[in-house]
Amino acid sequence: MSILLNNHGYDDNSWFQALSSQMTHKRIHIFKQIENLDGISDEIEYAVIWNHPMEDLLRYKNLKAILLLGAGTEHIDAASNVPDVPIVRLIDPEVLKDMSLYTLYWVMNKHRMYDIYRQQQAQLNWQRHNTSQPADFNVSVLGLGAVGKEVASCLRRNGFSVCGWDAYPQQLEGISCFSGSEQLNIVLNKADVLVNCLPLNTSTTQFINQSLLKQLPLGSMLINISRGDIINDDDLIKALNEEQLSHAVLDAFSIEPLPIDSPYWQHPKVTLTPHMSGATYARSAARLIADNICRMESGESAFPLHQHPSRICANQAS
Repeated sequence: MSILLNNHGYDDNSWFQALSSQMTHKRIHIFKQIENLDGISDEIEYAVIWNHPMEDLLRYKNLKAILLLGAGTEHIDAASNVPDVPIVRLIDPEVLKDMSLYTLYWVMNKHRMYDIYRQQQAQLNWQRHNTSQPADFNVSVLGLGAVGKEVASCLRRNGFSVCGWDAYPQQLEGISCFSGSEQLNIVLNKADVLVNCLPLNTSTTQFINQSLLKQLPLGSMLINISRGDIINDDDLIKALNEEQLSHAVLDAFSIEPLPIDSPYWQHPKVTLTPHMSGATYARSAARLIADNICRMESGESAFPLHQHPSRICANQAS
């Protein structure tokens, strides 16, 4: 039996090689290279995919599981008809580490005023500026899933004052955690830096808008390492222009690649990166995928499982 592989335009070959080295007993088909999908439909047991056309998955009658090549699930959640098989997210510790270091870099950049020193160098200006201790510099993390917890812990280990917020109660050693709409203002009002780690779903779309941004202290900074659709772009530009925010570091956008007419490209208070805060490494991630397939082959559960919204509604109805 076989595996279907589709990383939706991101270097299928490296994934093919890494997965092949981990699962020598499985045949792997790269979706874009298959000439006759119907001819192999009965042999596909596992779909290892990212942003794959959902209707295609319905053709594989012996499909046992869908393994995502990333942590996000918005593209599969949006599908109305998904095979009734386990859906497994990819949570690679190496990716979480990268995202934490990315965030730490920009928090330090704000705290130590490195941008100001770069400007001063260009002006031949020798001037020191007072800074607070890291423990007096407040970072608020929105979203305390796997990414948010790792980011918050990394910042805390490096001495910053960190608090976190999630829709549901969370616990994290050494970090004050808040939850629910009634406690959101607590983490916003104190944030020198606000880090967005929220997942994208119906409740978080346009979550970071004018109303939320106005609750931040004047001159704070926003870092987005989640999804672009969580931010209202017009409201963010307005907050930057009106000096509510001093800087925005954006790694994800509602449309990618970012259109050339986007005001983000030339805005003096925006730093953008091309969705690279967490690099997914085929070599390390392939081991996790192979381990999950082995677990399922042995009758165990994969980790971390994801439940499609339609199934949650069905369970609630029952």
